[in-house]
Amino acid sequence: MNSETNSKNVATRGSIAFLVAVIGVAVVGYFVGINDGVPQEDFEQQAPWLSSQVEGSERPAEPPSTSTIAAVTYAEMRRSETGPTSQWKPKLDQIPQPQYDLFAEIKPSEEAKLQSTLTRASRRAFNGAPPIIPHVVEGTNDAACYACHGEGKRIENRVANRMSHGFLANCVQCHAPPPPKPFTDFDTEVQTTFVGLPAPLKGERAFPGAPPTIPHSTWMRDQCLACHGGNAGWAGLESTHPWRTNCLQCHAPSATLDQSIVPEQIGFLPEPNIK
Repeated sequence: MNSETNSKNVATRGSIAFLVAVIGVAVVGYFVGINDGVPQEDFEQQAPWLSSQVEGSERPAEPPSTSTIAAVTYAEMRRSETGPTSQWKPKLDQIPQPQYDLFAEIKPSEEAKLQSTLTRASRRAFNGAPPIIPHVVEGTNDAACYACHGEGKRIENRVANRMSHGFLANCVQCHAPPPPKPFTDFDTEVQTTFVGLPAPLKGERAFPGAPPTIPHSTWMRDQCLACHGGNAGWAGLESTHPWRTNCLQCHAPSATLDQSIVPEQIGFLPEPNIK
């Protein structure tokens, strides 16, 4: 009986000693962590389009040394940048773009042309209508639109097509954005019986070998390479001679589509400074 009691006392004392040791280690670790302060970044990733690593770019001033992070409100917390990448400032004009050879031989594909035509048609209420915006635009402005679509951008297989007209304010006045996230599951399609003209596939020629006429209106489409050339053009619609800059010198506008009365000068705005 005494031996059984002694063994229970030993087990109890061992458990107490183990718990005391665990609590002691936790307390020591707590105070050591406080004295060490906030961990600092100890690495530098290589990304050439980040301004902190671009030669000649201005690196933001280092924050004053402190052992704690200043408290912010919950509203500000989502907009606060912390961590080792907080000082990196990405700039779209520093993202490397593929080199475009104006004099390279181009052989447009009929299959790619058909696919591009179908994609373009799916983004318009009718042929000639402003295309809808195929991506989320929450929290952006006209300068943000121009950053990608001013000259066009290509990042791997993602293409931001170049604007076919000069800069105008309030992009969403003509280009309808998709529904906000809470309403993405709602059917927002408007029923209509209107049927527009089909998208043209090619222009007419005066005689075999003559330059084709422009099969669409040139209204708000004065930047031909927005569709017909460059890294941000449409596959299958590329011009075989992009080095020739005056397209209307050879390709005559449509006598039917370009007879409407339009202002001599559109009120285009100065290009925004996005550098």
